[in-house]
Amino acid sequence: MLHTLNDSKRDHSNLPTKKTEIIVEAGARAKQWQYALALTAVAGLAFFVGLGSLGLAGPDEPRYAEVAREMFASGDYISPRLCGCLWFEKPPLLYWMEAAAYYIFGVNEFAARIPSAVAATVAALFLFHAIAKTVSIRLGAIVSIILITSAIFVGYGRAAAPDMPLTACIVIALCSVYLAVSSAGRARKGYLVIAAVGAGLSLIAKGLVGIALIATIFILVAVVTRQRFLKLTEIVLITAVFLLVSASWYLPVTLRHGWEFIREFVINHHFKRYLTNEYHHPEAFYFYFIIAAIGAIPWIFYLIPAVARLRRVSFRGASRLDLLLVLAWIWFLVPILFFSLSVSKLPGYILPSFPALAIIVGVEIEALLDLKAGRVLEIAVRLTALLLIALGIAYPIYLNRALGTADLGGAILRFVPLAIACGALLFLALKRMQGFVAGTGAFMISLALVTVALFAPYLSGKVSLRDLSQQAATALRPGERIAFYLDKEYAAVFYAQGRVVCGVGDGDVLNAYNPDEIVRALRVEKSMIVITYANKAGDLETDSRLATETIAAQGREVALRLSPSEK
Repeated sequence: MLHTLNDSKRDHSNLPTKKTEIIVEAGARAKQWQYALALTAVAGLAFFVGLGSLGLAGPDEPRYAEVAREMFASGDYISPRLCGCLWFEKPPLLYWMEAAAYYIFGVNEFAARIPSAVAATVAALFLFHAIAKTVSIRLGAIVSIILITSAIFVGYGRAAAPDMPLTACIVIALCSVYLAVSSAGRARKGYLVIAAVGAGLSLIAKGLVGIALIATIFILVAVVTRQRFLKLTEIVLITAVFLLVSASWYLPVTLRHGWEFIREFVINHHFKRYLTNEYHHPEAFYFYFIIAAIGAIPWIFYLIPAVARLRRVSFRGASRLDLLLVLAWIWFLVPILFFSLSVSKLPGYILPSFPALAIIVGVEIEALLDLKAGRVLEIAVRLTALLLIALGIAYPIYLNRALGTADLGGAILRFVPLAIACGALLFLALKRMQGFVAGTGAFMISLALVTVALFAPYLSGKVSLRDLSQQAATALRPGERIAFYLDKEYAAVFYAQGRVVCGVGDGDVLNAYNPDEIVRALRVEKSMIVITYANKAGDLETDSRLATETIAAQGREVALRLSPSEK
């Protein structure tokens, strides 16, 4: 895929006929389709294989999956609900996509995660299309491969979270504006409409942050390059389409819920989340610079020559490549700086920076393939080689410590990434840079696939409460529901299909902090299954007001059936 293409410039004075030009253009389109299909296959390996093998993990995955399940079950696609209570933490694009997947694949982990896998694939393909159409097919393919095989993109492409749909929307919006600048007539207008649709969907994906990032990046590019990219009539067109798309949800939900929606969604989950530590995610200012470095593995060292290249970039957008690089650098930095100022920080917040990072790194990789590597780029190559070997050696050591010994097949699989890293180094020693770059990407995909094959069952027991939740859900008697004691676990909410006790006043599941709350709940529930930490179960088992029965245990957690004591 990464072989050199003969992208020589046309000599328009020697074009014999218009028919020849049509044939050349048709050949280029066919080449783009071939690359797009190959990139789709690579994305399939990176994002889709084994997508449902890991139980829903953490507080967010099962929570989002359950909101979508309740939408799917109720048919109400305007009002997000969790345990039957209104839940305005996020807008509904992810929920809509998950509900559609539930309809096709059933309610399961694969269906809950496939929206992110699809969004990651769309982002990579749209990025390829934009660069292939304006600069070169080869650079577009390189950038797409880098994005698909970046560590953070592989991770979030397999997670049931709204970060990847938001990122895909931002890619579509910004790349469409870039394409419109390079187009004319109906094509320009079409790309501007697509950009507006992407911006509108970003608002439905994760709220105001999407349009804030898109507008800031676009305005800064216009200021830096001193170019006026849009006419007044085009701004009116974009605004109208954007408002039409975003109003598809914001209008009905505001009419239905009014101030309750505005207070919870806009004030609490936008301004309070950004300005305060109310949601308990504080990190240092430099947190996102570390996340950017880790998330860009194994391509991170190519940022060193990329920074050096900045001295040669025309900030007036003298060429399409210059304009692309100016866009990419601003696009890369804006989310990192914007969220670094936020009090609340989570790694996925800067996921929209990584398509831009792929562009920046892709230009360096293309120079490497053209054998135009300067001293700084050569240093980046050698550091990347060392990183591959270090990760390749560390991976089987870590698996051996976590999983113990394995059968012959499992033992061989553990060393596949190391073998690929060694192959990449062999290509480097032979000065076959195409092989080294391909091996770098293949290394990351092999890590993902081997982890799915060998590590997913172990991880499910460590990071997901799927097994305990399913056992508790199976044990539920008619009318019985699940609650929590000092251990709120949303996995049980999803796997029990919402059959949980809601807390009073907060619209969340009941997570009791003392036995008195359990006793009060049992006046209504009669009996219920309570999930708690094993070392806290004694608080309930020794309470004379409660009759207890152990249902299941997993790791440090246990499920107990509780009912009022007859004593």
